[in-house]
Amino acid sequence: MKPRAVILMVLGLAVAGAIYFALRQEATSVPAASGRQAQVQPSAQETSPPRAAPAPEVAPRQAASVPAYHATAEAARPLPATLSPDLFAALPVVARAYRIARRIPDVLAQQPCYCHCERMGHVGLLDCYRSDHGAG
Repeated sequence: MKPRAVILMVLGLAVAGAIYFALRQEATSVPAASGRQAQVQPSAQETSPPRAAPAPEVAPRQAASVPAYHATAEAARPLPATLSPDLFAALPVVARAYRIARRIPDVLAQQPCYCHCERMGHVGLLDCYRSDHGAG
C-alpha cells in the first residue's frame, strides 16, 4: 500500500468524523418544536453568517475536480456493508479505518473519494470500504 493513499484515507476519515460529530452536536443542541427544528434567533453579538439552505436529495454532478457523492444519507440507502476490520489485522492503520467506516457509514456515503473510483461505479467514500479498495 502506498503511504500517500494511507495518509489521504486517514485524512478523509478524520474530516468525515469531524463533520459527523459537529452535525451530531448541532442536532442535539437545537430544540425541536412540533416535530420540526425550531428556528434559533442569533443574538445581536453573534457575527456568524446565516446558515446555508439544506442540500438537495441528490448531489448535482460536480466539476471534474470533485468526485461523485450522495447529498444525503437517505439518498445512499441501502448502505453497503463494509469489510470486516479483522481481515486487515496485519495492517493496524487500515484495520482502524475499516472499524471507523463501520461506525459512520452515513457520513462516509456523503463524502467524495478523491482517488476518483467513481470510474469503478463508486458513489462516495463508503463504497471504497465494501472491498479492499479502501486499503490502498
